[in-house]
Amino acid sequence: MKVTVRDAAAHARRLGYHVIAAEQLRATRCLLVLAEPSGQPFAVLIQRRALITAADVQDFAEMLFLRRLDRGLLIAVDGGFSNEARRTAQELRQATITLTTDIPPASGLAPAGLSPVVDLQ
Repeated sequence: MKVTVRDAAAHARRLGYHVIAAEQLRATRCLLVLAEPSGQPFAVLIQRRALITAADVQDFAEMLFLRRLDRGLLIAVDGGFSNEARRTAQELRQATITLTTDIPPASGLAPAGLSPVVDLQ
């Protein structure tokens, strides 16, 4: 399955978000900056890989820093997260990164405990 910015942005809109920015970084990776209904922006990095590693989490943290965002979702499509990736996400101080498999509905976004199950398509 390809990860396309067009499909990801349409999916985010259906879930109730306003898409501020959308970039196709690679064939298997795209970045969205979304706004919640309250107007609060956050980033979403969608990546299709068998295993998301600590380096991917650190790359995303750098993207958040450069965009001056303090929160983001790192989404694994058709894959999972290494234990090191999970640890790295928990240890970050400058940003909160939630590791998940999909974007939750806008009304269901909470700072912790996300576990959506719908696939990006």
